[in-house]
Amino acid sequence: MFRRSAIVCAVSFFLCAAVSAVEAPLPRHPAPSPDGSQIAFSWQGDLWLVPAGGGDARRLTAHPAVERFPVWSRDGKFLASASNRYGSDDVFVMPADASAAPLRLTFASTADIPDDFTPDGRAVLFTSNRAESVKWGTQLWTVPLTGGTPALAQEAFGEAASYSPDGSELAFVRGQTKWFRRGYRGSASRDIWVRTGAGGYEKLTDFDGDDDRPTWLDGSTLVFLSSRDGRKNVFR
Repeated sequence: MFRRSAIVCAVSFFLCAAVSAVEAPLPRHPAPSPDGSQIAFSWQGDLWLVPAGGGDARRLTAHPAVERFPVWSRDGKFLASASNRYGSDDVFVMPADASAAPLRLTFASTADIPDDFTPDGRAVLFTSNRAESVKWGTQLWTVPLTGGTPALAQEAFGEAASYSPDGSELAFVRGQTKWFRRGYRGSASRDIWVRTGAGGYEKLTDFDGDDDRPTWLDGSTLVFLSSRDGRKNVFR
């Protein structure tokens, strides 16, 4: 009995040691926290959290479905993400410390992908083509953190949106090419636009290929992905 227990303990020790030493290959969708101290990401279909300086990652979800595209609330207290637990991608929200299970916020049969939290922190901004009359184009919507009926965020088509630090402007992408298509040049290319504080729209890029995923570096500077030099790289 003692010998069997000793073997079990030894095996458990080496298994634990092996697991703790494993590096996560191909982590996806990194999202730095507002204070820059942590990075949320998706790996093997679940959400994880790791110190920005490196170290052990902590698992936030454990579900057979795919959890991806994490985004932080501005106060760092919540994470929104997309999950296909019920078929198509829906928006879920959970405490960043995983103290409660993810709460489902959207229920459409089309994919809903979170982009940002609204500046007041009360709702999640997400991309969807849920509108029956315009299925061919994606639009931006908001849904309250407490649940409820999503509301259209703006009349203009768009996706992959991000609020400026002061919340007065909204950068987003317009275009009909798929983000993963390489080498496209033409009128359907993806460009960066911004909705200004005055309520108007301004086109920021006019490259005939794809510009994508705008993120605010500060109140006057955006970084984004662009294929203008071949493969998509980060531009400012």
